[in-house]
Amino acid sequence: MGALAAAAAVAGCASRGPDIGELMRQQQDSAAVGMGSMLEKQRLMQDVMKNPDTAEWHDQRQKIVMAQGDRVIDKSFHRVFDSMTVALATLECKVQNMERASGYITASLPALPPDQRDALRHESLRAYAATKGYSPGLLDKSARPARGGQRALMAPTDLDDMFDVESTIGLMGQHLGGVTLSLVRQGERQTKVKLRFDNVYYPRQMQEYYRIVWAAVDRQIFLDQALD
Repeated sequence: MGALAAAAAVAGCASRGPDIGELMRQQQDSAAVGMGSMLEKQRLMQDVMKNPDTAEWHDQRQKIVMAQGDRVIDKSFHRVFDSMTVALATLECKVQNMERASGYITASLPALPPDQRDALRHESLRAYAATKGYSPGLLDKSARPARGGQRALMAPTDLDDMFDVESTIGLMGQHLGGVTLSLVRQGERQTKVKLRFDNVYYPRQMQEYYRIVWAAVDRQIFLDQALD
């Protein structure tokens, strides 16, 4: 009988569900952590909207502009102007203003491949948060399973989905940013081009935009050389 009673007690323990009180405490703890993280992300977003730049980024961008912002192209003004507009179209830039007389073109930012776009967005926001003294793991997305294999009902990942600061700021930057091109005649067969990016603050992102725009321009001018 003693053996049977012990077996029954073990079976009874095995059939009991998880401790409801413990699960509730885990849920409350996880929700508190998630809410704290969300509030910190809200403060981060407010900081970015108020001042998306840093002193270090500003200095780095100045160097990039000095090195890559201007080019002299040995083609006529009208040939370069036409090639520029086609090159921007191949990069999915939406032209907003185009004045041939003044040599002025404005357009939306080039479309980067989604993986590269997201990686640069994540990298820039992490660098900004670190500069501003935010928690190192603030932008990490992680599910914290509760003990016993049960995930709390309001884990940090749920709040991450509700408040995705990276996507929100990234979309804002894509809509606010732009490309400005200024063409100046320097002779019958020579044109100076100034390429600038508006509201692009992260230096590595600006560097990538310069790379792809100039590459598209060089390719289009090569393709159009037979038209001269």
